[in-house]
Amino acid sequence: MNHGLRAVAALLPLTAGCAHAEDRTPDHLVAAYYYPWHGAGFHGGQYLRERLTPPQGPLIGEYDDSSPEVIAHQIAWSERAGVDVWAVSWWGAGSREDRTLLQSTLPALASREVRFAIHFETEGLTHGFTRLGAIPHEMRHLAMNYFGHPRCLRIGGRPVLIVYLARAAQAHGMLEPMIASMRAAARESGTDVFLVGDCAFGPPPAEAPWMSCLDAITNYDVYARTGEGVRLWATAEGLDRMFAEQRAWRALAHRHGVAFVPAVTPGFNDRGVREGHLPLSRSLSREAEEGSLFRAMLRGARELTDASAAHLLLITSWNEWHEDTQIEPVAPAPPANRDDSPSGTALTGGLAYPGYGMLYLDMIPEELGR
Repeated sequence: MNHGLRAVAALLPLTAGCAHAEDRTPDHLVAAYYYPWHGAGFHGGQYLRERLTPPQGPLIGEYDDSSPEVIAHQIAWSERAGVDVWAVSWWGAGSREDRTLLQSTLPALASREVRFAIHFETEGLTHGFTRLGAIPHEMRHLAMNYFGHPRCLRIGGRPVLIVYLARAAQAHGMLEPMIASMRAAARESGTDVFLVGDCAFGPPPAEAPWMSCLDAITNYDVYARTGEGVRLWATAEGLDRMFAEQRAWRALAHRHGVAFVPAVTPGFNDRGVREGHLPLSRSLSREAEEGSLFRAMLRGARELTDASAAHLLLITSWNEWHEDTQIEPVAPAPPANRDDSPSGTALTGGLAYPGYGMLYLDMIPEELGR
């Protein structure tokens, strides 16, 4: 057990604070994107908080997510916060993520309350939306190994599959054939899947007949539709525009008989791994407190869920540390606005980053009444 895990073990018993399904009203089904790619080296590091001055990191330390101790803490935290589902990033049969899920994650979930749904990483699995030949094989693998699992999320009795960058597939003219191939392969394996497409991005078109191939739509990239890449703070006005856009997507989806799944994020900063994107503060405005953006997003999104999608709401993300969208606990620390770049602020953009502890996990039950 590493030092971080020892500290957490002393701080939080694994059963403490867990909210049991029978003790709460499941008005919303809360899912968070979960990345099972953290092995030796914490997936290469390259995340903002390791480069802050002084550095910050996960409350349990940089971890290997195949570790039973790590998974146990993540499950306990999810249960405490009312995160019902992990939308697990999946990169194909035999990938590191696939092995970790089958060998470590799913066995750990078997006796717990948290469920999972597959987040299908389409860009990698279709070679940039140029080839669909692998789809039948991948879907058969999912049907054989995941869709029948007792902890797999089902809506209307159908296993849920979230299709990443469905909007990019549509732009390449590949969405409808890709979805048709997915459905056909799943049905050949005896499964009818509930497909959620990541396509509610940007101003919605007047009509979208292609949408009817899906069961529901959502938007993974909340960042780009909030700060729009030009503001450090979303602001209340910016958030109002984003939710107006999402309401328009929801209305469009309903016209095509498709459900809507709203999404939220605590903020964004990917400068630890790539250049070119302006950070988005976790505060709604310059004067607002840490976490105010996430709180406001939860309040807006909770009004946009659909009964036909089990009132599902998605959080970007549980542990995408490279983009600093994680709600997973950070070791408590004072705010840091300096980093190890030559200028001292090339990564932070001058924004202050406190080690927020359990803040975001506590907000979910506060705002959603878990």
